[in-house]
Amino acid sequence: MTELFLNFKDENGENVSVCVEGESFTVGRNSACDLCIPNPCLSREHLKFERYGDVFVVSDLGSSNGTTFNGSPLNAPVGIKDGDALILGGGLKMAIRLETDAPTEYSADPASPGVDMAGAAAPPQAQVSADSSGISIGLFIIAPLLLLVVLVFTGGAIFLLSGGNTSAGNGQDDIAENYDDDEPRTKRNDDDNSETDSKPSPAVKTKDQSDDGNSTDTANSNTIPSGELTEIGKAERYGTAFLRKIAHNDPKAFLTTDQARQVSEKAKQLSGSAAIAANISQAKKNAGQIRSLAAEKNLKPDFLAVAAIMKLGNSRGDILQTARGMTEILDKLGTQIGNELAEDSLMVIAAYGQGEAGDFMKLRNMLQDIATKSSASSREIRTIWFLEKNNRITAAEFDRALTFLAIGAITQNPKDFNVNSEALVF
Repeated sequence: MTELFLNFKDENGENVSVCVEGESFTVGRNSACDLCIPNPCLSREHLKFERYGDVFVVSDLGSSNGTTFNGSPLNAPVGIKDGDALILGGGLKMAIRLETDAPTEYSADPASPGVDMAGAAAPPQAQVSADSSGISIGLFIIAPLLLLVVLVFTGGAIFLLSGGNTSAGNGQDDIAENYDDDEPRTKRNDDDNSETDSKPSPAVKTKDQSDDGNSTDTANSNTIPSGELTEIGKAERYGTAFLRKIAHNDPKAFLTTDQARQVSEKAKQLSGSAAIAANISQAKKNAGQIRSLAAEKNLKPDFLAVAAIMKLGNSRGDILQTARGMTEILDKLGTQIGNELAEDSLMVIAAYGQGEAGDFMKLRNMLQDIATKSSASSREIRTIWFLEKNNRITAAEFDRALTFLAIGAITQNPKDFNVNSEALVF
């Protein structure tokens, strides 16, 4: 049986070795975790080990600061082996040690009492007796081999006589065709890494579909011409594209049908805005400077540009100057809340007013408090949708984040939202 040990240094610098027990083993700052490590670099629920027989798999639980596995970001569950190295939250180094119990070997001890040494020599005598009986033991080995040769020879002869065609007329082709008819396979679009909600966003109007989003159409909106998209379909397509651009490590960010509907409604309020069109155009002209400004604070340029456009609202202004004035607050909020995932970025925007007031830890502390009291997962809690539903952020804070997301969707293809500008691309 294989045992997994985690080796690391605790908060006092002492070497610690912990055996992973059970089929599921969690690591984090939360006392409810199987291994609680009070390290500020870790999330409350940071890492999970799962056991499948003698195979162990490790996965990151959506932590704020992430996990590296052998030097690469841990973005998906991966099997582990002896000697692998993990770094949790960029600070806690953890070495993997796998130990396998060696099978016990039993042998006669010449010094043990009660062992008849003469009896131990009996097997050779029995061998001599068997040989002297005239029946060769080799016969028992050779006979099966000869039978196998005969069977192979016979099968080969039948194959040659049949012309080597074993599939003609045997119905295999029909079976393959029937399989394809009964269970059609869906080809995955390599350009679309999105995860879809159990109730997909409506992309095209059909006789069974309307703008209310109550649809059973499973068409992927990314494969549909934009002119055929519903308003919700546009919000889903362009909102998803924007979310993936503003996150540091969230290539599968997506919007559910209900979320896309809310973004669509907000985008309708902004549709045709001359101020937004002018500010998008100005952001395009200053793209290089915005990109450099964002890099100084480890921000994504799309995130910073749209934040500045949102702050200007219905006024035309200096996008570059506005963005420069926001970087310090966005950077400090991102340090406390996180910026790995798209939802982290939305929470940073929701908390921007708190940052302007000098309180950069209010939302972070609230998230930690909810995590200790709620049965929901950390990934579910850390969203503006959960916080708004449970009245943990104000209506104004949620509206700020929703407006930011709607403007972000518009910047991907302004003309689809009746905004007279070209797409904002960095």
